[in-house]
Amino acid sequence: MARSVAQQLAFRPATPDDAPFAADVMTALFPRSPWDPVSLRYWWSQPDESMEIARFIVLRSERPIGFAHIDHARWDVQAERYASIWGDFTPAERSGDLLSAFLAAMEERLRADGARTIRVRAEEDDLLRIDAILARGYKEDRRHKRWELDLLANRGALLAMTDESRLRMRKEGVELLTLADDRDPDVIRKVWRLSEEAGDDVPTTMPRVPEAMESYVRWTRAPEIHRDRFWIARIADDVVGVSVLGYPPVRGIVGTEWTATARSVRGRGIARALKCETLAQAITLGIDRVRTGNDSANAPILHINETMGYHLTPASISYLRPI
Repeated sequence: MARSVAQQLAFRPATPDDAPFAADVMTALFPRSPWDPVSLRYWWSQPDESMEIARFIVLRSERPIGFAHIDHARWDVQAERYASIWGDFTPAERSGDLLSAFLAAMEERLRADGARTIRVRAEEDDLLRIDAILARGYKEDRRHKRWELDLLANRGALLAMTDESRLRMRKEGVELLTLADDRDPDVIRKVWRLSEEAGDDVPTTMPRVPEAMESYVRWTRAPEIHRDRFWIARIADDVVGVSVLGYPPVRGIVGTEWTATARSVRGRGIARALKCETLAQAITLGIDRVRTGNDSANAPILHINETMGYHLTPASISYLRPI
């Protein structure tokens, strides 16, 4: 059956103009986690210095029914040759055979491109996709925990925690401020260097690819990122921490984009203080809830989430398969 379904499919190269369609597909499949069309279009418009990316609109009888995305680091920066597949179909068209045919088509493209191991992902409660993935020989690799925090129910506790963190930071000589308020012309480079250091410490199976500063700058200019909601921590001239909530411009849930601290200051409560600032600001802006996600092996940040009142929501599972 999957072979006959595959014969019905065509793959047209996608452009940034197709991003809203892809966002609509994912929003229809998972209304609890809407995808923002403006943000997705922005990212589909950007280059990446370290990555090779291909995107397609999936057609059946010349009608768009889904999208596909494959990517991998340039082989000269990632000798292990891991690659990833993403994409899905409208609820009306989606089936196990269709998902299997889609995976097979993308696997073949990546095999021809020289990939050795492929990663795919699924929501832990998406049994149809999981069954299609497992049937193709993939094995579970890692779980990415997801959390949600009710800012209305936890308002008092969060604001009290924020006050306590501010007092502690002042005593320790740590300044908390937004990117909009920072006057250092070199601040983005400093935040990027901090993020690169912290990124190397995030648990992962696929080798982490260094991010070019140009890519980091593009992130700071994304539609969901606001300089006056981008929090950093300073000790004298050094940037030692960062925490940012992304605010989807059209639809979606406000969520943590990135939280990190320098190795030299870990254990001093700086990550918690920064997260508190982002949450107190979200409360002031009238946001009712926020989300975050972390690898299940990242114990320090998981502990912070638990003590701040976050509760677990369905996780994302990564699967790997050699080809």
